[in-house]
Amino acid sequence: MGNLFWKIYRSIAHKRIYYGIISIVLMGILSWIASGIKFDEDISKLIPANKENEKLQKVLKNVNFSDKIIVNISLEDNGEFEDLVDYAIAFTDSISNNYNKYITSIKGKIEEEDALETIDFVYNNLPFFLSESDYETIASKIDKDSIETITKANYETLVSPSGFIAKSFIVKDPLGVSFMGLKQLNELGLADDFKLKDGFLVHKDEKHILLFISPKFDTGNTAENQPFSDTIYRLQKDLNSDYKNKVRSTYFGGPLIAVANAEQIKTDIQFTVSIALSILLLLFIFFYKKLSIPLILFVPTIFGALLAIAILSLIRTEISAISLGIGAVLLGVTIDYSLHILTHIRSHGTTKSLYTSISKPIIMSSLTTALAFLCLLFIESQALQDLGIFAAISVIGSSVFALIFIPQTYKPKASGNNIKSTFIDTIANYNFNKNKTLIAVLCILLVLSLFTFNKVVFNKDLSQLNYTSPELDNAELQLDNLINISSKSLYIVAFGNTMEAVLQTNDNMHRRLSKFKSEDAVLDFNSIGALVSSSKRQNKQIQDWEDFWGNNKKIKLKEYLIESGNAFGFKSTSFNEFYELLDKKFNSLKIVDYSKITSIPIDDFISVNDDFITVTSIVKINKDQISLVKDAFNSDENIIVFDRQNVNEELLGGLKNEFNNLIGYSFTLIVLLLLTFYKNIKLTLITILPILATWLLTLGLMGLFGLEFNIFSIIISTFIFGLGVDYSIFMTNGLLRQSQYDIKTLATFKASVILSVITTLLGVGVLIFAKHPALSSLALVSVIGIISAMLISFTIQPFLYKFFIRNSTKEMTNEEN
Repeated sequence: MGNLFWKIYRSIAHKRIYYGIISIVLMGILSWIASGIKFDEDISKLIPANKENEKLQKVLKNVNFSDKIIVNISLEDNGEFEDLVDYAIAFTDSISNNYNKYITSIKGKIEEEDALETIDFVYNNLPFFLSESDYETIASKIDKDSIETITKANYETLVSPSGFIAKSFIVKDPLGVSFMGLKQLNELGLADDFKLKDGFLVHKDEKHILLFISPKFDTGNTAENQPFSDTIYRLQKDLNSDYKNKVRSTYFGGPLIAVANAEQIKTDIQFTVSIALSILLLLFIFFYKKLSIPLILFVPTIFGALLAIAILSLIRTEISAISLGIGAVLLGVTIDYSLHILTHIRSHGTTKSLYTSISKPIIMSSLTTALAFLCLLFIESQALQDLGIFAAISVIGSSVFALIFIPQTYKPKASGNNIKSTFIDTIANYNFNKNKTLIAVLCILLVLSLFTFNKVVFNKDLSQLNYTSPELDNAELQLDNLINISSKSLYIVAFGNTMEAVLQTNDNMHRRLSKFKSEDAVLDFNSIGALVSSSKRQNKQIQDWEDFWGNNKKIKLKEYLIESGNAFGFKSTSFNEFYELLDKKFNSLKIVDYSKITSIPIDDFISVNDDFITVTSIVKINKDQISLVKDAFNSDENIIVFDRQNVNEELLGGLKNEFNNLIGYSFTLIVLLLLTFYKNIKLTLITILPILATWLLTLGLMGLFGLEFNIFSIIISTFIFGLGVDYSIFMTNGLLRQSQYDIKTLATFKASVILSVITTLLGVGVLIFAKHPALSSLALVSVIGIISAMLISFTIQPFLYKFFIRNSTKEMTNEEN
């Protein structure tokens, strides 16, 4: 293998300009192909999609969770209710007039024409908005005495100052039946503590107005939501200033949390990476004594990344942005190959001896790491499959390119014995395996790890990995006091392939939820079921209406109204419109009929995607009632019950199991590959046992210190596993060459490993200073794993080599070609 790369080196050395042009053109082509890539930002693509959760995944993809931005406009000490309304008007006018491209609607402000339109809609379709209890109430109103009382009250209203406004309502509906139907709108989410006043949703203490903004873009689409977030925060600052000490507002909602997370991640990465890169650049220049080192070091990594993205763009229509984001962190392993080569060039006298020494361990390391990442293809998650392909191609591409590119571009000012030693050389020359104290401590920790590794738990709560700003925390606290926003919510989803079938399922679900609420088995629920029902139920509602208003009952009611009206000067024709309503022949409504009414948010509850339909109800519930509700609906094959936290926990729990299998697949492939390269079981054991010890020690220390895995750190564990494999392979090859040729080459291998450790600790470990909990969690796991891998490779591995090989040339492998 060394001879192959030596021949390539000599071929290029004679035509460097020619091959340089080819390289630039190739990088340009890869950049052009990669620039056309389309990214999928859906974080749910991380979750494996298998037969067990296929139905749930399909429902989740279709359900509209309506992640709104809630605006809480609050009155302060020096303000009056008029100020509160003026602030709300200024806010809604500004958003509606200037930022329509970012939103679909603003709820909480009811225009007069919308209110009248809703009342007319309910009036013209009364049978569909009345419950059994409403008919009982109507029955109590239509006897003669009650009609006389109602007519008197209507007359007094008409002669009052507001009579002009009330006239149209009274003549159309003297019994106020339509207002009974309007009560069903409460099931769409209007809280009992709120009322409509001056066109806004106002708290009963008249100190708060709530507005609900529906963004046009999904919560996960932070790139599109970012400008709107900046806009409304600027508007908030201006309005709070204009109404200082009178009115102020706070915002809360999923889209704002997602934007805050994205901003904090960007800030943390910029801060930590700038620190890490600054230190690394100084370290590389100091160690290699050359200013061009950073450029030389990163070119193979850039080539590998471009190659991977270009190939992915040819085999995928979209690539998971999440996978590339994680992959960018994992690409630190590709820099290690450049570091190994640079370190060996610095220490070897000739290029040929360099290739003889380094080619095999570099190719072995890249292949084993690539195979470990390709095992992600066994996980039924597109994002993780993209990550596996991206990382594997990057690792192979950068390692091969580094072997060809770096010896052509890096020529140390001194080599071999003429190189001035640095602190890294001093550490590399130290015999860790002879430090009895260090070995004793490691042995004690390994034994202790046997009892603590199984204490490491997988934290499936994604909410703990979210970053929320102090402003959002304060907004959530205020909202919780108003509408109990933090109480447990269950989503109950009816689904199917036809609207009629799904609505029939939802009818039954609504009936059971109503019963639960009457029995105090649930706190409250929001459902479209009271307003929108199946044709089957609508036909029954029409029949119930007709049965209730039998001919005799309508005739009697008309007589009573005319007779009582005569006493107050009403004409016999005053209520003709109401009589026509009683005689009207009603027809069932379609979904499109409800959609015409802006105050009825159909899209918040009903989602249609091709031939798959979902109708969602949201149930507010105490924790001790969860099992009762789930048991009541889980037996129905067309209903799914979940809460958003638990569904993530369930799906991510499956991901943890998938990763347990992944480690097994990776380990098996690595063993087979090492056997193929070494053709020696003992050398394979010398390389594999430190990897197992590293994994045990990492898990043991995590269990000892109470650290948890999460969705991000468990993916990073693949990276740690790959680094442990690299370190073990380099140490085995270093020990092997030192025994074969009786030369002190092990220190060079150790120096390259130390540089890799420093690079990785600075690149990933510096994230410990990040404010975002997901990033800081990556740092802790990485630091423990990387340091464990280095110490075990430097202490236990030489001992294993001596124990198995015993410096006998009989156990040597064949010399490299």
